[in-house]
Amino acid sequence: MINKKIKRALADMFDAPPPVNKTSFLKQHRRRELGRWELVRLQAKYIRWWVWVLSLVLSAFIFATNVWAVEPAPWYVAALTPFLALLVITENGRAQLHQMEELELACRISRQSVILARMVVLGLFHMALFGLLTLPLTIGGAVGIAQAGIYLLTPYLLTTALGMDLTRRIRGWEGLLACGATTAAISILGPFAAKIRPALYQPENLIWWGATLAAAIIATTAEFSLNIKNMRELQWT
Repeated sequence: MINKKIKRALADMFDAPPPVNKTSFLKQHRRRELGRWELVRLQAKYIRWWVWVLSLVLSAFIFATNVWAVEPAPWYVAALTPFLALLVITENGRAQLHQMEELELACRISRQSVILARMVVLGLFHMALFGLLTLPLTIGGAVGIAQAGIYLLTPYLLTTALGMDLTRRIRGWEGLLACGATTAAISILGPFAAKIRPALYQPENLIWWGATLAAAIIATTAEFSLNIKNMRELQWT
């Protein structure tokens, strides 16, 4: 009997009072939903400053290299674009690299939306830089605009697809090192192929470049979908 009285007294003592004005209080603090482009704009602020600086420095170096060249060499310009893709992969894998994925998954905004927003920001920024880099290639009459765009985008997207695949399979610093090695290999492959087979960069072989670019776009889209799927599985586990 005494134990029951003590339990009843404790229950009465620690019983939470009924909420007062709960509905009106919650109405005063409605959560504001973010639009897609507003999320993109906000995520642009969280991209590290050196990513922007390195992108500009690398693009300026590519531009100067082509302008000062004795004769236009599109393969040398294309050989440096994979390093821009490496910046995107490094920025998107920052949480994984520092083992902060669980913290991002606990945030109000889904990690999938954050990663997509950052890729949109950096992707649009790099596309604008590519637009500037096509000028020295086309002004000299070496290649056309479409041809220059394909030469720039193909190694960029190949590096992006392979980098996302490696970071999905290999975690931590090992994955980053693997991405760096892959980037260097793709960068060297262009000038090496041009030296062995110069006809590879002739207009008649543009169809093969277009097919490679299409395959790179499909691979990049597929890898992004697989990365999003892995994030959802991690969130549920």
